[in-house]
Amino acid sequence: MMKTSTPLMVNMVATFVIGLYPVSLAAQSVEPHEERPEGSSSHKSVRDAIVEGWNLTPDQVASLEEKLAMDPSDVAVRTQLLAYYGGSRSFRDQSAKEAKREHALWFIRNSPESEILGTPPSQIDHILDSEGYSEAKRAWMSQIDREPENTRLLGHAAAFLKFGDRRTSIEMLEQAQSLDPSNPEWPRELGHLHSLGAQVSGGGDLKSAEKTLEHFQRAYGLADDSLRDSLLDYLAKAAFSADQLDQARHYAELMLQNAEPGWNSGNRVHHGNLVLGRIALRADNIEEARSRLLAAGNTTGSPQLNSFGPNMSLAKDLLEIGEREVVLEYFKLCSRFWDSDRAKDTLDKWGVLAAAGRIPDFGANLHY
Repeated sequence: MMKTSTPLMVNMVATFVIGLYPVSLAAQSVEPHEERPEGSSSHKSVRDAIVEGWNLTPDQVASLEEKLAMDPSDVAVRTQLLAYYGGSRSFRDQSAKEAKREHALWFIRNSPESEILGTPPSQIDHILDSEGYSEAKRAWMSQIDREPENTRLLGHAAAFLKFGDRRTSIEMLEQAQSLDPSNPEWPRELGHLHSLGAQVSGGGDLKSAEKTLEHFQRAYGLADDSLRDSLLDYLAKAAFSADQLDQARHYAELMLQNAEPGWNSGNRVHHGNLVLGRIALRADNIEEARSRLLAAGNTTGSPQLNSFGPNMSLAKDLLEIGEREVVLEYFKLCSRFWDSDRAKDTLDKWGVLAAAGRIPDFGANLHY
């Protein structure tokens, strides 16, 4: 029997995964989790459980471990523990990595529809823990073999395989889409996966860019107003990468025309101006490109921008033609919302290099 998928994450989770996972996982925009009756063990949202788990003290962890030993099927407790072990601890500490693996495997084998699956804490890195990844992949494939038409399982398994086996992940999402064609979740996730493929290839893969745009456009057509708003950034960038500049301009202008307040308002200002600036630079309109860069830096920020930092694609484009002063001013503007010690140190290093006529390695900030 086919089961419909419930979206797994909310945008605010992106605030808490900085430095741990690629942005394509962290910055996804999806609908809230389904409501559950008060008093049920799963009433608390997965987002809240993740945040609480990452903030647990050692004493609280010990208490939860004791509680879980008495009732191994307590999903709420195990969710918090997986979140605790699934953060940066699993990269630094072997015992934390093993605990994370144990909890993730339990969920896959015993509660594969749990909302924690498909979120960053449940991922097992295919490089840093290849043994655990392989074991978890086998467990997921076994679940899919048993219920090949369960779209929630397909979505969770696809999320797990996104970075280690992108082809299989795409196949699972395409299967889910064929079973549930009116759900914008599937084309949105397919868009993210093809976007990831373009990034891996260095950003010059026109075919991946065209597929990315196609999937995001399908998702946009199926989405409600809230999801459409969050898709505009992806649409504008995908259209630009696919050399569809008129469409890129259209989506970027839609972002800037929307003055509605909320968590995404700063993103709209930032990314809308950056895309329009890159389009202007393609037309050799350097003055507008400069103006758009500064307008992007004048954003009020957002949960994503404040954590991951600003996008540097237009700044890099301008540095490549010798426009140092405006880029240095952009760095100063960005320091108002990207203001952690780590962020300020990064901006200072970039500033030193740019002032010397060099182009910094902006890394993932070319894609955020």
